[in-house]
Amino acid sequence: MGDDAKHMGEDPLTPHARPQTEQEKRAIFNSKRVHSSVHRQDPNGMYHYDVGYLPASTPGRVGLDPEAIRKREKTHNILVAIALIVAVVAFLIGAYVFVGPSLFSLSWGSEGDSQTTSGDSSGAAASTASTATQVDVCMVGDVLLHPSVYTSGEQEDGTYDFTNLFANVSDQVSAADIAMCDQETVLGGTELGLSGYPAFNGPQEVGDAEAAAGFNVILHASNHTLDMGYEGLHSELEFWRTKHPDVTVLGCIDVLSDDPGSLDDIYVYEKDGLKVAILNYTYGLGDYSDTEGAVAMLDEDRVRQDCERANQLADIVIVCPHWGTEGMSEPDDEQTQWAQVFLECGVDVVLGNHPHMLQPVEVLEDDNGNQMVCFWSVGNFISGMANEENMVGGLAEVRLERSEDGTCRVSGYGLKPIVSHIDPDNETTYFLSDYTDELAETSKFPDYTPDQIQAYCEEVLGDAYDSEKCELWVDL
Repeated sequence: MGDDAKHMGEDPLTPHARPQTEQEKRAIFNSKRVHSSVHRQDPNGMYHYDVGYLPASTPGRVGLDPEAIRKREKTHNILVAIALIVAVVAFLIGAYVFVGPSLFSLSWGSEGDSQTTSGDSSGAAASTASTATQVDVCMVGDVLLHPSVYTSGEQEDGTYDFTNLFANVSDQVSAADIAMCDQETVLGGTELGLSGYPAFNGPQEVGDAEAAAGFNVILHASNHTLDMGYEGLHSELEFWRTKHPDVTVLGCIDVLSDDPGSLDDIYVYEKDGLKVAILNYTYGLGDYSDTEGAVAMLDEDRVRQDCERANQLADIVIVCPHWGTEGMSEPDDEQTQWAQVFLECGVDVVLGNHPHMLQPVEVLEDDNGNQMVCFWSVGNFISGMANEENMVGGLAEVRLERSEDGTCRVSGYGLKPIVSHIDPDNETTYFLSDYTDELAETSKFPDYTPDQIQAYCEEVLGDAYDSEKCELWVDL
């Protein structure tokens, strides 16, 4: 067999192939895609290939054969992936060294958001601090809607507007991160008929004014929560849910709703990673029986279980009990017993109410040095009660902090006395610092002057009270 015959069956890329006809050349180019830089034609019409060919399905590249190409591509991809991993690891190591571990901390929730949870036990132990954080808390006492209060908001057209009740404290309230109001009486609405003591029912426009003033947490476990039965409570909770969904109501659930919620839920407020749990209970319900379990009661087993879970979920635990004896300016035995329970449970702050009187503020401490700030009672915010001392209450303030190393604590607490100004033409509440003799003359108790109120506050609040500033404040 001659040389030409020997090469007839060989690959057309073979350098020593015989001269090709024009038809053969065209066939080769129709079946193969060859990069122009790797082939040439000599004067005799021979095509020479320096490397090889690629299948027509792989344009623009040169290879040895399909299997070799696949191996080369696999090797190339592995090398590229390794290079990328090395680059990412090097970047992260550099970021850790120069920026710090805070770069890698994650926050599962928007800053400042409030949330209710009952199952998540990640809690304070899982949160890490990168920057110092402060949460300011304020609370006002009982909003008691006696007839003199709810009629003061009636307008000429028959509607209600209670903006005036909170006008003089709203700047302070709206500045707080957590602003709590003890709405002791139910806001069942005018459809159920308005009424005062002993079975209260108020207009829901009071709630509109509370939200407008900046209150974002409503404490509603009290001895008057069921004054209008489950129907009244349902009406109020529907109002809050539909009109002010950003306001959280604590201490009760809507048992008439398709989605009533659960008293087992723990409310947790979070700001920049600092988590604050708030619990609300009442000592009793007056003459009413809560067969459906709508209101959170001061039951020791429940309280201990709730506090244990709250400490798992949050950095700071606040308890707001409706407790004590009406008309007393000192805590009673029941209050002191419950305070001991709270202290044992690791509660950080107690904000109490119900006596309708201002009571002292103290720091209680256990044998291990753990401290708890206790406001025994902040008194009334607004009412139509018949005694002078019931006019005096306080706006409680608590400052919570988390340091850069993650330590969380109560760093300060205080109270600013307030005065319920009972006047049909100007029913409202003033800070004592703004209350004047002229205002006193127009109130229900014209002889109860600012000086007398000042002396009462000094007696109740003790040496930490600054009468010139009309304020109690203690740094811890």
